[in-house]
Amino acid sequence: MSKMLSSWKEIAHFFGKGVRTVQRWEKTLDLPIHRPPGAPSNVVLARTSDLEEWMHRGSVSRTELEGAPSTGSVVGLSALEREVTRLASLNGVASERVDSDASTEERVASLTGVVSKVNEKLASGAAVHRAA
Repeated sequence: MSKMLSSWKEIAHFFGKGVRTVQRWEKTLDLPIHRPPGAPSNVVLARTSDLEEWMHRGSVSRTELEGAPSTGSVVGLSALEREVTRLASLNGVASERVDSDASTEERVASLTGVVSKVNEKLASGAAVHRAA
């Protein structure tokens, strides 16, 4: 049976995170939060079954699942590209610049390749440290 959570604190506790983190997830990752009609904006409800389903489907927003365009995901992908580029730079890994007009799949594939290179470099560095 699904339990109903009735505050940001309860929702945050469910995930083992802070309140501000789960509030950010609602805005950026489409965390399934419900607000009763006519209630103040700070009144929130969430079913644990909805939260578990959200966790298992990953960070794909509900609008992407329904096929509608999601500008938030494009903004999120651009931010991810910046972070991956920064991570690559910090670790001395060259990252290919992908045209922002490229498809989402091409952009994600490029990011995946860069992250793999960083992981390989970090793994080989760990092996060197263990051998020393």
